Amino acid sequence: MKTVYIICDIYPPAFAPRVAYLTKYITSFGWQARVFAEQIDSHQVFKDFTPSCPVHLINLGYPSKRAKAFGQLGELFFETKEKRMLNAIKAIVAKENLAKPEAIMSFSYRKFPLRTASELAKTWAIPFLADCRDIIEQYSRGDFLPKPLSIMGFRLRALEGQLARIYIKQRNKYLRRATQVTTVSSWHKSVLAKVNPNTSIIYNGYDDELFYPSHQSSKQFKIIYTGRLLSLSMRNPKFLFEALRSDLLKDLELSIDFYTDDYSAELLSSQDWAKAESRLRILPMQASKEIPKLLADASLILLLSNDEKSKDAPKGMLTTKLFEAMAMAKPCLLLPIKEGESVELIRKANCGIATNSSQEIAKYIYSLYQDWRQKSYTEVVLNDEFVQNFSRRKQAKEFAELLDKIQ
Repeated sequence: MKTVYIICDIYPPAFAPRVAYLTKYITSFGWQARVFAEQIDSHQVFKDFTPSCPVHLINLGYPSKRAKAFGQLGELFFETKEKRMLNAIKAIVAKENLAKPEAIMSFSYRKFPLRTASELAKTWAIPFLADCRDIIEQYSRGDFLPKPLSIMGFRLRALEGQLARIYIKQRNKYLRRATQVTTVSSWHKSVLAKVNPNTSIIYNGYDDELFYPSHQSSKQFKIIYTGRLLSLSMRNPKFLFEALRSDLLKDLELSIDFYTDDYSAELLSSQDWAKAESRLRILPMQASKEIPKLLADASLILLLSNDEKSKDAPKGMLTTKLFEAMAMAKPCLLLPIKEGESVELIRKANCGIATNSSQEIAKYIYSLYQDWRQKSYTEVVLNDEFVQNFSRRKQAKEFAELLDKIQ
């Protein structure tokens, strides 16, 4: 069996579904993975995931806030984090006397660890596949950062823009060296193919061992959202709350449950339209194994994107949450967006609506509520054949086929 070293910015127990499920299934297609990833101590919602391959989590942290600040500057201008990662991997390979792999893969967010993967591939003279699940250009201005940069409440837009340009320049330098690039949507491909023409799409997806149709009875009509908001420019549920104030919905007994992180919870709870909704419950993010249970109990699954037409709007974001929701054969509400690739996926799967009309939202929820009253659950007639295209098992096969191709 051939070996691939996977160099990634994040891996379980942190939230990393794309690379986690790849390592779970790729062995079935003739490749044995070995993972090298930065150790991430926050957002450990994948702590229940059991790796099926050797994993090396590398501590790249700093002993103090001051050291961290200098370290981040060093990474920005001198790529010091990449150098530390590269040296750590070389040390592990030497210590354990590991054989040279047949290929290298990288999984990145902004840019790290593209340089590390590129230099290892060059040293060993082997193919290098770079996967870009997220790119800076997809975000609203500044939202590629964990939190906005500000001083005394003043948003430092110019500095955010400069950081974005530096990261993009560095990223493109290493993407040009890649034998193959993969990404997650048609829009992402249109951007990255200008850097490396050998760019193809492998969509995000769902694990069919965890996410599948389930129509259990529920004592309450629940609208459920799982995930972060990042910002209201990225994901804005305002139209839902406008619909909930309508005559059709204002007196219905239902709950709106947001399972999200602390930053998103603070952002949501600060909005007047959210404060006015007594049926809203803001709850902590859940471990990955709990998500299928939550979605199975949902009467309506809420998915958030944003209109891609404006210059500063988010672009091409087809998140894991979209595909997991599709697989459950539950009604989905995607908002506030009426066109784009995510909308086409919802329509082809026949699993809900995408809209920015609070009136249309109200009518849809009211109709589902009546169905729920009769059956104690909701469902859709899913285009199952279409949805199966996005299983994580199938995506692992696509990655393996690309690795075979670039040998």
